[in-house]
Amino acid sequence: INAECMGNDCFAAVIAALIHDYDHPGFNNNFHIRTSAYLAVLYNDRSVLENHHLAQVFDLVKNPKYNIFENLSWDQLKDVRDTILEMVLSTDMGLHAKLYQQFRRRISEDKDWFGKDDQRLAMSIAIKMADISNCCRPPQFYSEWAKSIATEFYNQGDTEARLNLTISPFMDRRKDRVDFPKGQISFMNYIVIPLFEAGAQLLPKMDFSVKQAQQNKSDWLKKQSG
Repeated sequence: INAECMGNDCFAAVIAALIHDYDHPGFNNNFHIRTSAYLAVLYNDRSVLENHHLAQVFDLVKNPKYNIFENLSWDQLKDVRDTILEMVLSTDMGLHAKLYQQFRRRISEDKDWFGKDDQRLAMSIAIKMADISNCCRPPQFYSEWAKSIATEFYNQGDTEARLNLTISPFMDRRKDRVDFPKGQISFMNYIVIPLFEAGAQLLPKMDFSVKQAQQNKSDWLKKQSG
């Protein structure tokens, strides 16, 4: 791996992390699709918000005032842009199962991670882990993230109710005391913990995050039983 390639990847990863939720409207992909919203029509129901975040940013940097890529050559820009696109699109939870299985297959192979495809897969998994990492934070931080998530969920649920739509799972504020803990436990069981366990196979020092997620899940289970 040459130094320039590594530099491009590091730069792309930082930008992808910064912009991955840029101009998020507070409603998820499914809501946009169910309501035939403009963005869902524009992006043909495919990774609606992720495409929107990317398009908004790359349209913004067409303005010289905001063009953080101006010193890159054409080849460098293409490489950086391709990596950013792949990373941000990977945060679509609709693609989670496919990417997770691809990553599991790759880490089961006894080969070094040197190829470009391997690098981008690892970076995509890294941003996915970061995107849902609130469940792996110490309780005092995780609880604040959970409150913010609940607020966003219930705002969408309220809007769905006003539109006479079926309220999405875990987004009905009338069922908050039962459904929200249940949703968080399920999310950790089926998404967060398996993903972070796989990540820790590649990067063993990440194992602390698995243990913290398991502890946060245990806290919810204790609240439920109490």
